[in-house]
Amino acid sequence: MGITACLITKNEEEALARSLEMISAYVDEIVIVDGQSEDNTAGVAEKFGAVLIQRKFSGSFAIERNCGIEQARNEWVFILDPDETLEPGLLESLRGLTSSPKYDAYSFLRHDVLPDGTVLETPCGHPEIHVRLAKRDRLRYYGAIHEKAIVTGRIKFVPKAIYHHRGYFEDYPQEKKERFEAIGRNASEDLQGLKISSRALLVRNVKLVFHYFGNMLIGMGLYRKGPSGIIRAIQYTYSFASYGLKQYVRLGQI
Repeated sequence: MGITACLITKNEEEALARSLEMISAYVDEIVIVDGQSEDNTAGVAEKFGAVLIQRKFSGSFAIERNCGIEQARNEWVFILDPDETLEPGLLESLRGLTSSPKYDAYSFLRHDVLPDGTVLETPCGHPEIHVRLAKRDRLRYYGAIHEKAIVTGRIKFVPKAIYHHRGYFEDYPQEKKERFEAIGRNASEDLQGLKISSRALLVRNVKLVFHYFGNMLIGMGLYRKGPSGIIRAIQYTYSFASYGLKQYVRLGQI
């Protein structure tokens, strides 16, 4: 099964070079949606034979993600950011995952990494899980900011990690925080990437909570710890649900 790596960039030449060096041998195509970078991002993309789509930022990260997915020529897409690295073995597992007829998408752990190398396993009070590998026609993104994967089909959790090297110690730097808040504040319904009713979002999110609990209890193996593991899975799931709801409300997405 062919795999297309999909990235979005803006002035990412150094990080992009590391990222493409890491993934190029494991995918069949690379598609980069670039927000008209002013550095050598385009040159790096050309060096690795990537399909480069340069366009003015739409005002929505979901729209940019969806643009890359729609341009992919392969059946499967692998979503990555330039400032992310992967746990050893994750890339080698991609072919085997796409060969299974049982699932339409796969989710992975995602950890923040501080500039000093400290790995934050639960930066939001719970492990983060992101869908990153999916059939092209089954995955789209919703949300102008902090975009969320919407999958039509069956998702399997794989407890391998993606590491986000965030480049700062505390919360977002003030400039980045203000820019992200402005995107969320100014996003109209057309900028959310998909047209989804509040009811459909609610149903999706309720299902996602149960799915997350299963991922923690079974996928992460917390059941092996007995009652303490079950309690931990419940705590993580509560944190996941409350954090997600606050985000939706704050960004006006529900």
